[in-house]
Amino acid sequence: MAVCPEVSVIRTLSLIKRRPDITRDAFREHYETVHAPLALPLMEGLARYVRYHLEAELRGEIGFDVISAFWYRDAESTAKLMETLASDAGKPILEDELTFMDKPANTFFSVSERRLVDGEEGDVHDWILVGKPDSLDRSEASKVLVRDHLPELLKGCDGLRFALLRDAFPMPERALRYNAVLQVGSDGVSGLDAWAAKREGEGWTVAAVRTRRHETPL
Repeated sequence: MAVCPEVSVIRTLSLIKRRPDITRDAFREHYETVHAPLALPLMEGLARYVRYHLEAELRGEIGFDVISAFWYRDAESTAKLMETLASDAGKPILEDELTFMDKPANTFFSVSERRLVDGEEGDVHDWILVGKPDSLDRSEASKVLVRDHLPELLKGCDGLRFALLRDAFPMPERALRYNAVLQVGSDGVSGLDAWAAKREGEGWTVAAVRTRRHETPL
């Protein structure tokens, strides 16, 4: 699998859960028509901003309704945005989050990116989120996953067009459930259940969802 060089930006993923009293459709509508436009003026340091809203839960225990991806131009931009959100200017955004998000259930983490299959991203994706076994440290788990396990999974994809692997890095004082997040553009990951069952038997945690991309031009 060819790996493309990384661009020097700061990347984060947020796994965001809806409030239990609203539907997934209502959550998506509010996020796209109210929350994203409200937040965008304060996101001066963003290079890219995408929401991948869930359309189907494919495997495992899913504790989120959207994967929000942020690409910051540099560390200074990231720090400036965090300062803005903590100021009076950020209060409307934080208040709006309470109207549709289950904030205690949200998680976020920084990531690196490796293109495993280079092609057009497209709009519909399958995401496979993987947590390492306790017997492996983070570095070894990443090597094992890329060397021994992901080629088998990608081989089982029908019409594979795109695959992006994100290695996850925990934020301070935040537990990290997933160590790797694979985003796949294809006609279907036909061998997913068999592959996941093997990994779970070896102590890995596997969850999978299908999403549709919503991107804000910057």
